[in-house]
Amino acid sequence: MSVTNRELKQSKDLVQTLLTIQDISYNEWLHEKHQEYIQENQDVVMKSLLHYKGVGEENKNKNI
Repeated sequence: MSVTNRELKQSKDLVQTLLTIQDISYNEWLHEKHQEYIQENQDVVMKSLLHYKGVGEENKNKNI
């Protein structure tokens, strides 16, 4: 079951209100959450970059 736009809006509004009460910027909080997620998944990013580099190297070798 996927989340609806209405549910997303309700969640966002609630979080924004809670953060405002605590004098925390929603955008700064969201950016921090994005950074945390990226850090937690750095291994996926690195594997993807290494795979991409390997694919690029393979293509170079095929053209020789």
